[in-house]
Amino acid sequence: MQTNIFDKLVSFGYGILNSGIDPTKDHDENKEVQRLIIFIFFGITVNLISVLMNLVHGLYISISLNITSIILLAVCYFLNKDGKRGFAKVLGIITLNLYLFAISYAEGLRAGEHLFYFPFLLALIFVIDLRKNYKELILTSIITLITVAFIFILAPFVSNVQSVSAEQYSALFSSNLSLSLVITASFTYYILKTLEINEEKLLDETRFKDTVYDTSLDSVFIVDMNSLLITGCNKKASEIFGLSNKEGILNTPVKQLLGEAMEQHIIVQRKQSFSQKSPWYGNMDFRREGDALFYAYVNIVPFTHRENHFCKISILDITEIKIAEFEILKAKEKAEKAAQIKSRFLSNMSHELRTPLNAIIGTTNIILNEEYLPSQKQSFDVLKYSSEHMMQLVNDILDFSKIEAGKMMLEIAPFSIKTFLQKVIAPFGSLLTSKNLTLEMDIQENMELEVYGDEMRLIQVMNNLVANAIKFTEKGKISIEVREVAHRSDHSDIYIAVKDTGIGIAPNKIQQIFESFTQADIETTRKFGGTGLGLSISKKIITQMGGDLQVESEPGVGSKFFFTLSFKIGSKQKNYVDESKLNGLSSLEGLKVLLAEDNPINMIVAKRFLQKWSVEVVEAENGLKAVKQFYEHHPDILLIDLEMPEMDGAQVVAEVRKTHPFIPIIAFTAATYENIKEDLINKGFNNYVPKPFKPEELHKKITDSLGYNEHRKAS
Repeated sequence: MQTNIFDKLVSFGYGILNSGIDPTKDHDENKEVQRLIIFIFFGITVNLISVLMNLVHGLYISISLNITSIILLAVCYFLNKDGKRGFAKVLGIITLNLYLFAISYAEGLRAGEHLFYFPFLLALIFVIDLRKNYKELILTSIITLITVAFIFILAPFVSNVQSVSAEQYSALFSSNLSLSLVITASFTYYILKTLEINEEKLLDETRFKDTVYDTSLDSVFIVDMNSLLITGCNKKASEIFGLSNKEGILNTPVKQLLGEAMEQHIIVQRKQSFSQKSPWYGNMDFRREGDALFYAYVNIVPFTHRENHFCKISILDITEIKIAEFEILKAKEKAEKAAQIKSRFLSNMSHELRTPLNAIIGTTNIILNEEYLPSQKQSFDVLKYSSEHMMQLVNDILDFSKIEAGKMMLEIAPFSIKTFLQKVIAPFGSLLTSKNLTLEMDIQENMELEVYGDEMRLIQVMNNLVANAIKFTEKGKISIEVREVAHRSDHSDIYIAVKDTGIGIAPNKIQQIFESFTQADIETTRKFGGTGLGLSISKKIITQMGGDLQVESEPGVGSKFFFTLSFKIGSKQKNYVDESKLNGLSSLEGLKVLLAEDNPINMIVAKRFLQKWSVEVVEAENGLKAVKQFYEHHPDILLIDLEMPEMDGAQVVAEVRKTHPFIPIIAFTAATYENIKEDLINKGFNNYVPKPFKPEELHKKITDSLGYNEHRKAS
């Protein structure tokens, strides 16, 4: 029971001591909070003891002063607890000074209340951080000295305000002297103990830093930049230079131990303005005791200490790394030589094999075109298929050897995307029929682009992807998806994907399928055959074209191989439209259109269609002129190109909308990007027509926009 009460009292004391502690603040701030609490409770304790003594002697005026002081100190405690430490500290110091003056005046100097100034001064030293708050210390000292002077000048020797006998004075003086001595001794012990703990912490930090310093893998030297003498080093420094101890290094000239090159680096650092100094990094070679050479990575960091300039030199031995680099270079040269031999061998063997294979294939075709026994047809078909399959394998190996040797060059020639896709799907008709598979083409409209690239290599990649899709699909369908994902004035980014409903690929095998001579697993190789070169060659071709062949797959569901390539657009493609679809479009007679277009060819083509619909066309070849023409001719509708000199399309719209918020404006643009329609509407356009445009689409957008305008006018 007694233990529980004691534990509760200890817990209560710690709770008071830790009140106002903020875990988010640093240790020094929380320490100041705790010291202020001790100072406040020092004052409360003195007052409580004085209350008991004054009750015994019947000094009720003194008791009232004690209670007032306790109340004010309690206020200080709660202010400190709420985080108002500065205000609490000032109030506490003023309270104790006023209390000592008031109690000395009320009881007289003979009672010895002024003796509490000794522990009070110690408490002030304890509370005020002498390193940080010189002004606070000076101000507090002035207030305390003035109060002490007032006590000895104004306070009477014996009390004038209450009756105190000689026996009471004797008892009060003895009690106050004893209590003052006890508190002074306690504070002195506490301060000395705190200093001892702080000194131990400093020594521990020093030992820790020395341990880190000496266990560093770098050799560390401290050099005086004026005298160029080594003033300090760690244990590793003596080890790396083959010396028995650090004493053999200290006060040694830099040039003697670290060489002339190091001395020159330090001199260069010394000549610079110290505010402009920056660390130096680099590789250097040194000599150990016994003249053994070693290589090192060095950094030199300048710093100041007590207004003297020093530099820290860190030296890391990288001799083994240098040796390893040399070995790696030798191994790389051997590997490159082996790769060249391998590529040359594959190339020679492939060319040598093609000659007899061509003869076999040619002879087989001749026989199949002449008379033969019906029973021989199956054998000839097998011979034809096997020889053609062998030729394909040889071609793959030849392509692989070219890619590995870096000799495969891409041709840049114009070709049609539409024609290219027709060439891709043409060879697979019979194979799809034999496996009862369907081929779906998901091709974006307006894909009749003429672009520059290597059509033959692109067909090779697509043939490989489609052939693989058919090979690994037992039932379902094969899909080819083609999209234009970005369009600029002279380039088009085209996304192509081949998707199947086949066996799929396990997630841990996806990257492996692009490796040379590798398939997803042994069972796949046994069942479907192949060298494992097709996808590797395809990926390298697409990479050389500036794209990245990627795959998404799920076992049992299917796979999708896809890539995006950027092509330069051919100059011979149509600028806007196919005139064959003009029939049946109604006249727009009486309509006035402002056409803003900076390309003269595009202007002629667009203007020709508008005039065929009996539209009056106002031309503007740049944005600035478009705004001027708008206010001069007052058109019914605007067709604005986005990219124009002087002012772009968005700026023209912004200017027009200031005075005509409801006039219909259609964007005329070759740009394509995600959420283009929403973006253009946010910029003030009512709609947009993509280039190259369809005549019927332009006609419909114009008529729809005019209906929109009439509705707005009516409203």
